Amino acid sequence: MFDLNNIPKQYWYKIRWGFFWGLFILGMLFSNYTNAATWLFIGGITVLGVSIKQIFRWVLPIVFVLLIIGTPQLGLMTQGILVLTVIGLRELLVIPHANNKRIKHQSRLKINTNDLTRRDVRVFKETFKRLRTSAAHIEVLLAETVGLRRINVETKVITYINATLAELAANPTQLTVVDDFAYRRVPNLEQLLVSYVEIAHHAVISDNDKKQLKEARQLIKQLATAVHDDYRLVIRKDVNNLNDRMSTTKDTLGGNHD
Repeated sequence: MFDLNNIPKQYWYKIRWGFFWGLFILGMLFSNYTNAATWLFIGGITVLGVSIKQIFRWVLPIVFVLLIIGTPQLGLMTQGILVLTVIGLRELLVIPHANNKRIKHQSRLKINTNDLTRRDVRVFKETFKRLRTSAAHIEVLLAETVGLRRINVETKVITYINATLAELAANPTQLTVVDDFAYRRVPNLEQLLVSYVEIAHHAVISDNDKKQLKEARQLIKQLATAVHDDYRLVIRKDVNNLNDRMSTTKDTLGGNHD
């Protein structure tokens, strides 16, 4: 894997201009193929105005795909193979670091150990580590199929899981309030997604399998709704405090508020 996060800043200037001249020279070499040359020149200009990460994640893959498509002499089969190769390399070498960055961000969540015994701290950290690992796995699983990606977009379940974890890190005693989230909801969601993805990736899917997948999607949505409720529980105290402050403020205003 190519770790974009470990590229020293002092090399960014050289990398950016290196890609600019590299794409420009390729454009000259492919000058006989107008479409291909055009995209290479556009890509060369683009790399000067975007971040290094965007160059690797988006600009280069798109430019190479368009270069392949703009070279009809390769033949459709060869073009298809090369396009899939570019996409595969992007998924393998570049995209995993976006997920790693999110995982590292979660690992940086500082756990507030105030008012906890040594035993409580140990138990909470073990539980929190398991939840964090499951959350990262769930995020990967939800990207495996179109149906699961749609569910994630509609329910924002990963956003709510991570938000709940952040609240628990800030106030570990809230774990007793959402014990179902920690010991039932997240583990069940992870296991259900694993089974779903295994069936969805079968070479042949029967009508009965399709029915089961549909039922599983409904269960996943129900679990997502339950996760939303769990998040509401952990922030309930903050919401109540806000309501109390609003009531107090209105009282101080007397009859001058609507």
